[in-house]
Amino acid sequence: MKEPEIKLLDRREFIGLSALAATTIGHVSKGFARPVTTAPSKRDLMLQVLVYSGGFFLHFPAEQRTGDAAIKAHLDYFRATGMDFVKIQFEQSYPKALDVKTAADWAKIPVLKEEWFEPSLYIIKGLVKAAKSQALILPTMYSPYQMAKQAVPKETLLKHVQEDPEAVSRGMENVTLSVMNYVRAAVRAGVDGFYTCSQGGEASAVADRVQFNRVIKNFDMMIQKEVAQLTPFNILHVCDYEGAYAEFGSRFQGYPGQIVNVPLAAEGKPLSLSQATNLFKRPVMGGLDRHGVLSTGSPTDVKKEVERVLQDAPAKLILGANCTVRTDIPLANLQTAIQTAHQFRT
Repeated sequence: MKEPEIKLLDRREFIGLSALAATTIGHVSKGFARPVTTAPSKRDLMLQVLVYSGGFFLHFPAEQRTGDAAIKAHLDYFRATGMDFVKIQFEQSYPKALDVKTAADWAKIPVLKEEWFEPSLYIIKGLVKAAKSQALILPTMYSPYQMAKQAVPKETLLKHVQEDPEAVSRGMENVTLSVMNYVRAAVRAGVDGFYTCSQGGEASAVADRVQFNRVIKNFDMMIQKEVAQLTPFNILHVCDYEGAYAEFGSRFQGYPGQIVNVPLAAEGKPLSLSQATNLFKRPVMGGLDRHGVLSTGSPTDVKKEVERVLQDAPAKLILGANCTVRTDIPLANLQTAIQTAHQFRT
């Protein structure tokens, strides 16, 4: 397969991008006959839309977040849990922008070159080499907003957005160019897509729709449109780690992604998997509470909870827990959840 042509963008090309531009894993259908010769790989099943799948992620201990130790930790986790794809954590933080004191200072935030992302790219290359023949390789891609609040304290960022969103946007351009450098290098390394994260639209963050569109969504869409053009399989993760969304569907319906990883609640009420599927008009990922039985119960409890969730689930789904699970979660619980999902409709 010919590698996609990737060119660097200058700032003029970047600004000219469309700011607001927007596979599937499903149940095995009853009429589908599996081949009796060669069993399809996890990779084949994901791409051919044939399996009911499971995906759960965690942050590995600090000593397993870089280099060969990180590669081994990801592989061990993938093999031990029975996951259907390799999701790679992103553990680098944007350099602190200590000289950003006012909104006008956001123009000082640097554009990070591809070389800055080498620790993450090293892990990606190792996992592509080790596991791409078996499964899809999907590294995490944080949004420009998520990276920006690593560079500048969140409270300062939100204060400056209120004072001068245009000035903040100048810095967000640089952050976005930085993330693009990472994305393009990862594509060259052989990834199949990304786990694309979005944040900032929570009721406790940038709740104003006009400000959200200007400072967050514009840059989210630049990145995600680029990702959609370069890779065939992407999971949109609407992260609720920092709070709930007062306006959920209307903010994120137009975002790209073959799958949408959704929270359990939105706009002050529970969000069922069927409701989420109808809202986004595509398959979703989720269904389990990462703080509930999955973390605190026995494998038997997990099996019952998964069966309950799947009983009324839509026909196409990745079972998940929205965000990262606890690092001390029992491995047997994850194995049981994924095995139960695989067996549910077979």
